[in-house]
Amino acid sequence: MLTAWYPYPKTKEVVEKTVSAAQLPDYIKKWQAFGTPDGNNGMKVYNLIMVEKDKTDEALIFISKLQSEFTVIDGYVWKIEPCMGVQDALKVLE
Repeated sequence: MLTAWYPYPKTKEVVEKTVSAAQLPDYIKKWQAFGTPDGNNGMKVYNLIMVEKDKTDEALIFISKLQSEFTVIDGYVWKIEPCMGVQDALKVLE
C-alpha cells in the first residue's frame, strides 16, 4: 500500500504529474487509488497495489522511482507499507 499526502493547492499539479506518469509494468496487476481530505495535512491518497508473485522487489523499485518524480511538488510526502490479505495473514499463525 502506498499512502501519499499533499497540500490542497497542489492538487492540479499532482493530477498533471499522475496523467503523465510512466505506464505500469505487467507485474503490477492492479492499482486502485482512494483519496480523502485529511484536515491540515491536505489530501491523503491510499493506493492499493497488487503485484505479481515474486515481483515485489521490482515493483518496489518502480513505485519508488515513480514517487520520486512527485517529490518536486512542495509538500508531497509518501510511504510504502506491505499489506497481506486475510488468507496470507492466517498463514503466520500456522
